[in-house]
Amino acid sequence: MQFIKIINKHPELIHALSKFPPRVKVAKEFEENELLVFIKKGRLYIHCAKYDQNEKPVFLQTTFEEAFNRIACLHEEKSLKLSQKFWGIYEEIKNFREFRLAPRSERSLEQQAINNLKTFLNRIQDDRIFEYKDFLKTLLEDILDFGTLPDFTLRRIANLQNNNEKNIERSISEIKALKDELGENYLEQEKSKQKDLSKEIIVAIENQKL
Repeated sequence: MQFIKIINKHPELIHALSKFPPRVKVAKEFEENELLVFIKKGRLYIHCAKYDQNEKPVFLQTTFEEAFNRIACLHEEKSLKLSQKFWGIYEEIKNFREFRLAPRSERSLEQQAINNLKTFLNRIQDDRIFEYKDFLKTLLEDILDFGTLPDFTLRRIANLQNNNEKNIERSISEIKALKDELGENYLEQEKSKQKDLSKEIIVAIENQKL
């Protein structure tokens, strides 16, 4: 019934769906903090993480009927910026979904790169980092969702240091070099190459209590 109403009132939205990428991440206002991740591969799987500022997230699976009112919003509602907690919880949901016999080692190259990117995005307060924020987010998205970076590049990211001014300066130079070598929008080109991504759709909707 709701879908029919949307078709009748906002047909342009239905047309726009065909142009959406297979990975979508968005945030909106809600009465509590939570992240809902919808994964469509054959059938639909919905994972939810509820969290507060000082508490560990609680993970659970839910149904579309239960999730519907939590993701519904008015047509004119503006999206919010993803919170600093988003990427960490998103990663945990992906790990939960892709259950392995042993958890990903904190010492693994990939995990070290992820940890470093999060640190430079969320903890390093330096004006020189600001111009590379979007590129750092692209690198993080690549590692979490697409895995196009070779071990050599992951090692360069994992080796970034931030414990003193000299190391921060070196790290900024390395980030700039990576951006120059890969290109600011390199991931868009990689996405177009991975045709099989269309077989799996992941939509992440973060609710934020303001």
